[in-house]
Amino acid sequence: MLHGYFDLPTFYFFEEMNIWTGSLYTNFNYRITPKKAKKDTDEKSELKVSVWYGTKCFDLADELIAQYSEDFSAEGLEACIEDLTKEFEHFKEIRRTLKFD
Repeated sequence: MLHGYFDLPTFYFFEEMNIWTGSLYTNFNYRITPKKAKKDTDEKSELKVSVWYGTKCFDLADELIAQYSEDFSAEGLEACIEDLTKEFEHFKEIRRTLKFD
């Protein structure tokens, strides 16, 4: 589903423990990873968002620009989209000053 800049799946995709990775303007990259808490622990289920710049994949990225954790819910996914939108707006402002490998 299209959410502003981002074409993301519905929350059901993440309930099935799938990871979503995407990019915009070639050098703005993001990844949303679901983390389900184990039973009988104090951990909480969450959606983890990572952002990095450049053309490298997540595993080879030199630096993560931002990381967020939101609730493991449809509302948490909406919060992830808000976080990503803020990061992307910032990237658009500075992208001409960045140097990429």
